[in-house]
Amino acid sequence: MSREDTGVIIRLSPLLLVSPCTMITSHHITQFTLCPCALYLDHHGPFNEKSDPHPFLEYLQQLGRDHEASIASSLPHLPIPAQAPIPQRAHHTLTLMKQGVERIYQPVLLSPPLLGMKGLPSKEGLLGIPDFLELDHSNATPSYRPVDVKIASSPRPEHVLQLAFYGLLLGHIQWHSQGHILKHIPQTGDLILADGNRDTIPLHDSLPAVERAIGEIVEIQNGREELPTLSSECGMCPWHDHCLEILQTNQDLSLLNGLSRGRKEALNGAGYENLNDIASASPEALCEVRGIGAITAERMVLQASVLLQNEPQILSEPSLPSSEVELYLDMECQQGSQVIYLIGVLECTEGEEDFHSFLADSPEEEEQMWKSFLNYLNGLPDDLTIYHYHHFESTHLRKLADRYGIAKKQEEKLFDNLIDLHSLLKQAAVLPVYSYGLKTVAKWMGFQWRETGSDAAMSMLWFDLWLSSGNREFLKLAVDYNEDDCRATKTVREWIEKTLI
Repeated sequence: MSREDTGVIIRLSPLLLVSPCTMITSHHITQFTLCPCALYLDHHGPFNEKSDPHPFLEYLQQLGRDHEASIASSLPHLPIPAQAPIPQRAHHTLTLMKQGVERIYQPVLLSPPLLGMKGLPSKEGLLGIPDFLELDHSNATPSYRPVDVKIASSPRPEHVLQLAFYGLLLGHIQWHSQGHILKHIPQTGDLILADGNRDTIPLHDSLPAVERAIGEIVEIQNGREELPTLSSECGMCPWHDHCLEILQTNQDLSLLNGLSRGRKEALNGAGYENLNDIASASPEALCEVRGIGAITAERMVLQASVLLQNEPQILSEPSLPSSEVELYLDMECQQGSQVIYLIGVLECTEGEEDFHSFLADSPEEEEQMWKSFLNYLNGLPDDLTIYHYHHFESTHLRKLADRYGIAKKQEEKLFDNLIDLHSLLKQAAVLPVYSYGLKTVAKWMGFQWRETGSDAAMSMLWFDLWLSSGNREFLKLAVDYNEDDCRATKTVREWIEKTLI
């Protein structure tokens, strides 16, 4: 099919086949969005201090590849040969675009310097490999739009910027002429999510952020240092230990539990550079910083002081019930589906301890696992207390009850006796920790997990490995980890009773 048959405007340029001095990829866009410091360290960091990738991240990548292959098998397409060199794949992509192919799989978008685009250095080149390009016939002149496959249940900011990055590349390739790029950037792109459904994403509003990111990435690649900020994204990062040492040396503000990157930047802008600055500040002064209220300010001053002194501070004396039976409950879920495959309970009665695991061997057995747990609950005395840590357990117990049902008496026995030790602990004390997650708190209190490196992500991985391999040793690892979580929860309760009451 000729270009005249489709009306697709493609100007093939030999410049597109040459790699420029510095290449910026969609991976760089994602990495910069999540953590500029990790991007800097991957280019310039001390690689002997970089840990091995977390097994769960590697597993997620494989799940992503499997999901992408499944989607590709359901959509008619012409593929770009994956083994060919990048320039050849880029040329092949352009050839198929010129022919007006309806859908191209694994296209390679390779662009020379975007001359005339504000903020883009003239020597930089861009490389993007979306999962698909699809021909859009909605305009007077058909053109291509990007489609990417993700295993997420909803779009994330980095997914949107990635898609806009592909759109920027397409705008350049579909009309390689200064001053006309924006005209040929697609208005929208699609994300195909974990459930197979599509989310259509407007691209033009994200272009300024993409252009800024490209400029920042260039500076980082050229050596501009980025200091770390502690966040929820750090847990499985291979640079975690390296960055934590820097944060502790600098007494960085992000060591304050729950402090977002935005609040840290606002505090830095107001002259608060480290923990000493916060510890010596008045809550009233901190409230003058945008986004910080009175309660947050008071907690920040206390938390900074406690971290500097490395001693906990008691705020109040909590009340713990005395009951015939104490249960310490923890739950494990499957990655993606959030199916609960394990409810673990450490039962403590008059100095005796028994661990009970209610296990679903497959996601389809979740209901039976729930009924087994309720039958166990029926056999316990009414005088009981059920401890858990954070809201995951209470939230998912309610979801199980709504999904599969629960008798009125069982409901009262379960939900009326739940105590969240995380909430109770934070109201009663300030600890010298950077996170109030169970792992961090219980380890600070002296508890040790049997399996080094075990965490909730590994639990998800073990369950999926059991499903794929049939090796029950993976289930045993998950149950052992769950039992340790229950015992860690008990450690928190005992510390509260010993120290605060």
